[in-house]
Amino acid sequence: MAQPAYPSVLQWWTRVEKRLYGDSGETPGGSVRARASIIVLYDGYENIEALWKALLQCRTPHIQVAWKSPDSGEMRLLAESYVAIPEKLFFLKSLQTSLQRVGVLVERAQKRLDAASSVRDFPVIRPEVRPARLSALTSAWFALRHLGRKVLNQPAKLLIQRGHWVLAYRRADAPAEARAESNVDGDESRNWVTLPGMTSQFHADPFLWRGKNGDYHLFFESLPYDTNRGTISHIAFDPATQSWQETPRVVLDKSYHLSYPFLFEHEGDVFMIPETCGNRTIEMYRAASFPTEWVLHKVIMRDVVAADTTLHHDGKTWWMFTSMTEDGGSNWDELSIFHSDSPFGEWTPHPMNPVVSDCRLARMAGNLFKDGQNRLIRPAQNCEREYGAALTFREITELTTTTYAERTVSIRNPPRGHQGLHTWNAVGGITVIDLKTQLRKWNPWRGAMRRA
Repeated sequence: MAQPAYPSVLQWWTRVEKRLYGDSGETPGGSVRARASIIVLYDGYENIEALWKALLQCRTPHIQVAWKSPDSGEMRLLAESYVAIPEKLFFLKSLQTSLQRVGVLVERAQKRLDAASSVRDFPVIRPEVRPARLSALTSAWFALRHLGRKVLNQPAKLLIQRGHWVLAYRRADAPAEARAESNVDGDESRNWVTLPGMTSQFHADPFLWRGKNGDYHLFFESLPYDTNRGTISHIAFDPATQSWQETPRVVLDKSYHLSYPFLFEHEGDVFMIPETCGNRTIEMYRAASFPTEWVLHKVIMRDVVAADTTLHHDGKTWWMFTSMTEDGGSNWDELSIFHSDSPFGEWTPHPMNPVVSDCRLARMAGNLFKDGQNRLIRPAQNCEREYGAALTFREITELTTTTYAERTVSIRNPPRGHQGLHTWNAVGGITVIDLKTQLRKWNPWRGAMRRA
């Protein structure tokens, strides 16, 4: 069935967007082929006006694909997603992203239905009874917000470097792994100490490593603004003086973007899996001379767009958590897992992949760890407001080769005065994070450490 026509105000605004930014390639009149018994719900409504309304209100759309009984009208949930919308004030781009995900979800739902023994294997959902209504005022207010932001952004670009990431750490009397239940809001937010940074580049994705001699090593992404291509840098920490080296050193640099330097040890060697989605690979490096010399050990996967790959060994099975994109869209909102008998072996995809499809919960934000209650905790990025806005700690309650389940333990917002927090790692009594801030271009940030 073809989609209904836009209301008059929304028709005007889509013409404005196309005039300002060119044809986005969106297909508002398109439809997705599916079985007659499979329907799509937008925020619980069957009519697509609910999707338009969510996008115009800059909300995260909740898309569900369900089986609907032709006799009773009962609905069973087959697939769903809280879709990441990177540019919320661009309606056509946001709509295109949402419709692409609809196509993926319908295909995913049909495969799950074919593989199921009975439709009763899926949970019952109850949609909204009345159709969603979109008012002209919603469209007009969206247009005003967009144009106002466009006007204000021009001087802001000259005065402020937005999205400038810095690293911070703190020491704690108790292991930081036991602190997953608490929040960073309030007085605790003043305990973070930022590391020396540069105005010419940002630092993010910190991973902490403790050597056999007790020394701490910090690996992280360095991204110079002039190249916009990340490299992996290293800095050492002296526990005796409680101070970091003054100048970080680049230890891994490729012709493509690198970030998120996940580290693990196996059979006496230290390995790194940096994000290499710009090369459409998942690559593993071995420390030829720790911590400064790294050589390619294995390409785990090819022809994939995978972000923030993280391994976990439960004593028997190796698990790989990674965010992949199927439709060329954002990889902020889906998490897939794989398992293997060895970190160097073949990886088998989990039958429930993606195990999470939610921009608030999906993308990895650091090492899995056991908390003070011996729960297995997965730090996840909350990208609902924007990329890297906050953290969500998820307890993994079920992890087998056929099943997966998790629940939220706590949410951590960035400390006061910062706009983002998207990586959390801890070793011993030291916890490291990254923080998003705004850098005043006329007042460069200098080297001495200061309180966040």
